[in-house]
Amino acid sequence: MSTATAWEDYLRQARWFGGKGLGARIASLAPLPWYTADGDWPAVRSEIAEIAYTDGRTEYYHLLVAYLPVGTAPAGLPVTTTVLPGLGEVDVVDAPRHAPAIAAMVTALRSAPPDGMAWTEADEVDPAAPMRLFTGEQSNTTVMIGDHTLLKLFRKLEAGRNLDAEVLGALSGSGITPDLYGVLAAGGYDLAMFCQRILGVTDGWVFATEACATGRDISTECRQLGTELRELHARLADAFGTATRPGADLSADMTRRFAEAAEQVHELDGYRHAAQLLFAAPGTTQLPTQRVHGDFHLGQVLHRDGGDGPAWVIIDFEGEPLKSLAERRAFDSVWRDVAGLLRSLDYARSAHPDPEGHAARQWCAAAREAFLDGYSGTHRAEPALLRAYELDKAVYEVVYEVRNRPNWAHIPWGAVQDEARRVSLDPPAPTDKEQ
Repeated sequence: MSTATAWEDYLRQARWFGGKGLGARIASLAPLPWYTADGDWPAVRSEIAEIAYTDGRTEYYHLLVAYLPVGTAPAGLPVTTTVLPGLGEVDVVDAPRHAPAIAAMVTALRSAPPDGMAWTEADEVDPAAPMRLFTGEQSNTTVMIGDHTLLKLFRKLEAGRNLDAEVLGALSGSGITPDLYGVLAAGGYDLAMFCQRILGVTDGWVFATEACATGRDISTECRQLGTELRELHARLADAFGTATRPGADLSADMTRRFAEAAEQVHELDGYRHAAQLLFAAPGTTQLPTQRVHGDFHLGQVLHRDGGDGPAWVIIDFEGEPLKSLAERRAFDSVWRDVAGLLRSLDYARSAHPDPEGHAARQWCAAAREAFLDGYSGTHRAEPALLRAYELDKAVYEVVYEVRNRPNWAHIPWGAVQDEARRVSLDPPAPTDKEQ
């Protein structure tokens, strides 16, 4: 088996690979300069995989690869074996799964980055610290380095500055986001970043689902989260500016995204009329727009378990993984982020012993209302506008879940069906109010 074929097999089961089920193959593997010195083991370098799809599209993915003398890699780690000039026969390993490989890379970077690579030196990164791969679901790969640092490898590569690194760099010191320590870049791509690891926190998804499962009210915490999202939006507006956008453009984008989703999941066609009615709701509205989080949900927030500072820390600013970089970088209405969190609370309801029962729905309704109170108080979005954003998000979720987690697809399907029934009973009226 060739190295490329072995990596193709590996990618098919990698959580961070977005091309599963689309006939992906590796058209080429382009190695970048070695991080480690000649003769050092593990030998570590980045490699750029060009992924070709059956529809003619190409994408680029970042493989951080460790090479070890053949037969020396721990059981279960080798992707394959190969022969490399100067190294001989070697085991090929996905480096983030092998702590000594990451330590060797960090040690080498602190000494001198390879030629052609940009590296913002970070004294906070200690190669002697314990290292552990984060096993949660995500579109990238994160390695915890000691108590204070995270290494985040950007997997799907797009030319230009990575959005997460860009935002963390702009908001470092705010307390709302982790601080940025350093960025590794080459060939026009950001490959990885080192940033602050926040201690004494609970993942927002874990926090909410555990509360829902036991019926514990989290209105206070959701109100705090709403307040912090509003503060985040204010800081993003200061850092990146603001603009306005005609509501008709937003309607057209949502309608287009629905059509693209229905091409992939044909069952959505049955809800096309209801979606068109709701997506037309912005009418002639002029919407204030700015940089937003873009993929705001409970998995993107960390709840502080007491102590000083904000009650929540907001992370992961790369946006929705199925969207293009241009879509994710574009200014949008702040209500997209609000809708994203509301949809996430609906997901959290699935943790209840009776997710469709009255108690679970009441828990979710209370959390939603508190979050909206914290974000906007008495100044709420036009209801039809927020409903349009929630449906747009739910349609995106249907495609994502059908492709990646079929056992979860019933959750966004339920939201799409509920909204379609609601539209049939209470069609939204266009508004010409400015939001």
